[in-house]
Amino acid sequence: MPIAVDFGTCNTVIARWNPAAQQAETVPVEGLTRRYDMSTGGHASDPAYVIPTLIHYGENNHRLLGEQVAAEGLLDHCGTFRWLKLDLLSGNSRGRWIHDAMVNPFDAAGNFVGTALFYTLGQLADDTHEEIVATFPVESYDAYVQWLREAVSRGAPGRRVRLLDEATASILGYHRTVRNGDIYMIFDFGGGTLDISIVQVNLDTGHEYCKCKILGRAGEEVGGVMIDQWLLEDMMTKEGLRDKDIEAVGTSLIRQVEEAKIALSGGQREYGVEQYNDMTGRVIEHTFAQDDLRSILIKQGLARLITRTIDRTLDAAGGRYATRKSDIKQVLMVGGSSLLLGLHDWVRDIFPDTSVQTGNPFGAIAAGACRYTGEDFDPTLVHNYEVEGWNRDLKEYEYIVVVEKGTQYPTGKAVTGRYVTSACDQQTELGLIVFERSEQVQRDMVFEQGSDGRMKAIEKGKSTKTNRRALNPDNREFIHADPPCDRDETRRFVIGFREARVHCTPLWPVLLG
Repeated sequence: MPIAVDFGTCNTVIARWNPAAQQAETVPVEGLTRRYDMSTGGHASDPAYVIPTLIHYGENNHRLLGEQVAAEGLLDHCGTFRWLKLDLLSGNSRGRWIHDAMVNPFDAAGNFVGTALFYTLGQLADDTHEEIVATFPVESYDAYVQWLREAVSRGAPGRRVRLLDEATASILGYHRTVRNGDIYMIFDFGGGTLDISIVQVNLDTGHEYCKCKILGRAGEEVGGVMIDQWLLEDMMTKEGLRDKDIEAVGTSLIRQVEEAKIALSGGQREYGVEQYNDMTGRVIEHTFAQDDLRSILIKQGLARLITRTIDRTLDAAGGRYATRKSDIKQVLMVGGSSLLLGLHDWVRDIFPDTSVQTGNPFGAIAAGACRYTGEDFDPTLVHNYEVEGWNRDLKEYEYIVVVEKGTQYPTGKAVTGRYVTSACDQQTELGLIVFERSEQVQRDMVFEQGSDGRMKAIEKGKSTKTNRRALNPDNREFIHADPPCDRDETRRFVIGFREARVHCTPLWPVLLG
């Protein structure tokens, strides 16, 4: 039976299949997990156990995870890493010196995943779990998916590792409310990203068979962490605070602001924040009210952003599969930020005649991944794959789409259609860069953790709607021409793509002639 890992920006969930109860359950790990009592799809309350995505590096490479970090009072320590998933999804590899050793976010995240699995598997005395299923966001770059597979493999050596996108896992996590053949919208709003997918399901009786087809998907780089930053920025404006007033205590303030957001969303009318800055001698005090949170979300345009993302998802499903808004049977909400104040009402306003389910925000993805056997998953590419080419007429570089997003894979045969030519006569080494392009809107942070672990202000206003990530930045001249090429030789090499399972990436360039 499988164990599932849902690595999140703020919380990580590990679940297992309980054959006696014939259901998936999140695993409590003594000292590491935090318990949430949630109802699942209107049924009896089921506890969800989450591991806060925190790792602390102490002396002699001693590591603490999750609730251990909070219990030792090390949440604000420079040796504590948080928001690791955001760093990985953005490609941030900037490290920091901790006890004379350099630790970067990729290493820290890998240590967190591996150690969390080690503790969990060690606690399961009846461990017969031969397979680990790890989930990833629908808008992930290939490099992140590759890292995830390797991190899980190191944490659970000798076990088979399978990967599943979070949208499909969510469907299976809400299996009590879904029916064969129906179409559902997955609204996944976590700490770092908003991912929305439209999925058609085919569920057989029992957990051993499933098939989910993703009809449309769209995402934005906005989540609970960004909302915390909006609240912090609003507090700074109202209290007349400058960047230097909070840089030394920003980590603690962000944590308190997050607690305020959770409390207000949970029904508390007001929540006070208080922090003493021993560098300036100033006491920072501020009280947030529910109306403040509502006005900040409106000011930042969160409702418009959500509506636009839903529209993009519907357009994608409608263009390819003729799916209409009225075809959606339910909206299934997952992720801790799906509990945000007023969010449920916003989604219900968009889907007034559709059931909106919010009963299992923390455990649905991991629990659903436990039900996945990988036999019938129908994936499509979520990003365009492009090559950089020289336009001789315009005398500038341009990006040429080779494989379009939405293409199903494995493709069965290589995708071809572009030629590689030399830039000069007698050229023996030809350069080619392959890019993975995302059209996800990228939101700028107001503050981030610096190399010393403390918060620092960063430049704002550089959001972009198109992001490209080179797949071969260090190996661009891999085409060797023997004999050398001339500029007039236009059909010497043909570029194509094929599936490359060994690299764990959907597509990889190959030369075909």
